[in-house]
Amino acid sequence: MDITPGTPDNPASIRVALLRYTRGEDGRLFITPDCDSLEELEGQINSLQDELDEIRERARRAFQAT
Repeated sequence: MDITPGTPDNPASIRVALLRYTRGEDGRLFITPDCDSLEELEGQINSLQDELDEIRERARRAFQAT
């Protein structure tokens, strides 16, 4: 995540990048490894959700600081 702090003249700017991914043979980006069970997939989804929650909180702080 890149955060550009805001100034009185310009609002804060944030962009989110993928740090972990694999590229399929067809060019698609995958954000989880192969999951062989529902439990494994749910674990991956929960991990992604935790990361998104953290991004949301960091973004909230950055936007409130301006």
